[in-house]
Amino acid sequence: MTDRILPLVALAFIFIGTLLYQLADLDWGLWLASPAILAFLVLRWHAMSNSPRILIGLAAASALTLPWLDAPASVLREAFERGGYFATFLISLTFLRLAAQQSRMIRRCGEWAVIQPPGRRYGMLSYATALFGTILNFGVLHLLGLMVLRGNSLVAAWGQESIQRLRQKRMSQAMLRGFAALPLASPFSVTLIVLLTMIPDLRWQAILPIGLVTAVLLILIGWILDHYQHRNVHPPGPRARPPADAWQAAVQLIALIATLVGAAFMLEGNTVLNLPMSVLVLSPLFSLAWFVWQGRRAGWAWAPRLTARRLRKTVPGQVVPLSGEVGLLAAAGFLGSVTTALISVDQVVWLLNLLHLQGVPLLIAAMVLTILLGQVGFNPIVSVTLLAAALQPVELFGLTQELLALGLMSAWSLTVNSSPFTISVAVTARLARVSPRYLAYYWNGHYLLFCLVFLSLWLYGLSWIY
Repeated sequence: MTDRILPLVALAFIFIGTLLYQLADLDWGLWLASPAILAFLVLRWHAMSNSPRILIGLAAASALTLPWLDAPASVLREAFERGGYFATFLISLTFLRLAAQQSRMIRRCGEWAVIQPPGRRYGMLSYATALFGTILNFGVLHLLGLMVLRGNSLVAAWGQESIQRLRQKRMSQAMLRGFAALPLASPFSVTLIVLLTMIPDLRWQAILPIGLVTAVLLILIGWILDHYQHRNVHPPGPRARPPADAWQAAVQLIALIATLVGAAFMLEGNTVLNLPMSVLVLSPLFSLAWFVWQGRRAGWAWAPRLTARRLRKTVPGQVVPLSGEVGLLAAAGFLGSVTTALISVDQVVWLLNLLHLQGVPLLIAAMVLTILLGQVGFNPIVSVTLLAAALQPVELFGLTQELLALGLMSAWSLTVNSSPFTISVAVTARLARVSPRYLAYYWNGHYLLFCLVFLSLWLYGLSWIY
């Protein structure tokens, strides 16, 4: 019990302290959140994988350089501020995932996507994963993955194991590629908050629309590739038909997400809060309202009690195990701040001039570097944070804020899709009953190469506009 309660208390202090500091400008909120981060990392160290442990170690090592900096106290303050901000954003989004996992509407949408005919199913499942992932994050892979397993029975495959395996492969690819588009398209992604924090003067209004278009095109490339690879495969029997009213759940989900996104945009436009802070504040409130709405069948008088009971049951088991993700984000924020203070702009310019890298070629090199580092276990949170910090001011490197952000978002997306060390590949591979390396390289290798070529050309074209 203590193993759950103490980390939960630490997370509550991180969340409350960061909100007090960010919203009310109370310094003691930062000093409440900062020790709580350290306490949480110590309490959950035993439950973390190697990736967050290594990054936390790097962040701790970077702190040893503080005495040699011009303003060590200021850098330390900013490092804890940024680390707490990133971690709090993740905690806030977790409430949305908790509410979505309890929703019958989400399950009906997933069942509708899975039961589509083969050619249409890939696109429906891929775009549905991207849509659901806006509020479910990694939970979408568990939710849709289990639906795929249930729906892809031997009976559904007309008793042929080869068809069952092929269906599993195609649906797993669709889910993973749809999920990998989230760093480009979602206003609730950690990617966006990292880049808005690390790239000065970057505005979400400038980057989200082109990011969304890029995400749609990447998913479309996967759909075309799937159709081409399986153009001669036809089901040997009649397919199951979805219920006539199944599409209504999809419309309801789109309306719900549009309401949440619209509320975040309105809050950002009518208050002093930026978009990430608007999302951070709205997510828990929206989730509570969603929980109460789900409990309305028990009567409005009982709905709040039912919500409280559900939260008591689900929060400890769902939030505390986020130790790895919280550790990664907090350490990445801390390391990014210290690295920014350590790196000399003149040194970076000298190195890139030596390599003859400027503009879009530099951006493509940064994408390739992020992807390659991902193949040896380097999380894209770290790569993107450090690259965004190093390539400032962007004008010195022949780039704009929007181009740099789009290139790094694309690199994050391709790494999520191709690295056997990412959570997304690991979860999808486990559900598909193959190894993460087999899924990342044999099932997804061609897609990665196609997307890398497309993005290189896409960035060249956009450089004439941005």
